[in-house]
Amino acid sequence: MNPLIPLPDPIPVPWGYLIALLMLVFPLHLLFMNCLLGTTAVTLYLQRRSDAVATQLATELSRALPLIMAFVVNSGVASLLFLQVLYGQFFYTSSILMGSYWLAIIPLLIVAYYALYWVDFRYRRLGRYRWLLLSGVLLVLLLVPFMFSNNMTLMLRPQSWSAYFDRDNGTLLNLTDLSLWPRYAHFVVAALAVGGLFTATLGRCYRSRAPELAAYARNLGMALFSRLTLLQLLIGPLFLFSLPQPLRWQILGGSPLAAMLLCTALALLAALLVNAFQQRVLTSLALLVPLVCCMVALRAWLRSAFLQPHFTLDQLHVAPQYSPLLVFVIVLLLGSVVISWLLYQAAAAQR
Repeated sequence: MNPLIPLPDPIPVPWGYLIALLMLVFPLHLLFMNCLLGTTAVTLYLQRRSDAVATQLATELSRALPLIMAFVVNSGVASLLFLQVLYGQFFYTSSILMGSYWLAIIPLLIVAYYALYWVDFRYRRLGRYRWLLLSGVLLVLLLVPFMFSNNMTLMLRPQSWSAYFDRDNGTLLNLTDLSLWPRYAHFVVAALAVGGLFTATLGRCYRSRAPELAAYARNLGMALFSRLTLLQLLIGPLFLFSLPQPLRWQILGGSPLAAMLLCTALALLAALLVNAFQQRVLTSLALLVPLVCCMVALRAWLRSAFLQPHFTLDQLHVAPQYSPLLVFVIVLLLGSVVISWLLYQAAAAQR
């Protein structure tokens, strides 16, 4: 047992409930997060074009960015909550080791959130400064996932925590981990691809009112989505082969569950590419959701496999207290109904 690993705290309900809720909320957070980063990049790209259709599309995308940011933050809080309850002794330790960077995430997100509202409310008056503001937001949206990738990988390597005694100022990053860079690249490319798909999806809302805008959004968005998704066929294997060999072989067949998740994800990816190159927007969107769920489940399996020499979830002691879980589920259901109604009303108003 590594003496640097704290003892786990008791949990209020059996860990299976918490894993199920994590598997429910984290795919949503991942989709919203990818959509925010990718759509910001697409909007920034359109700022450099002078044609009227690109300008109109950039205007419509900029209006959606603050709303997407709200979904990112709220779904991220729930995801982080369940992660820290399940793996608190690892997550809190790695957060402290890189605390100087970790604490900087909140002010960075606040500034980015404010900048997105500024671009939305003063789009035309900002003129050329729109590009500067969106560039700053994109930089923040690239930095924050990099910090998260460092934390999520550092928590899996307790053997590297002893570096704290040489650097105790909260600036320890996991830069020597070979899997960090392909993992981060995998996220960024996926985010840019999802931004393209969101652009194409938004364009469908303008088919009757602005067919030229809708066609432009579909062509641009699906071209980005299909090509960047194809690029994942290169980055994915790089990430796989950057993992320790025992875990790599587990994924490639040693673990039936991991192998099944990988095969399912590859089948969904193949179907997704076929539909993306044929510019089938809604079908691509429908295939993307289960693909992300498969990848999230595989990620959860990989986290458990990394930590297995030190800890397994069945070691958690349960101190029964079901009322907080019940309140969370009720609020989640009611919130989902209200948000669905609001989105429906907004779509109806657009029509």
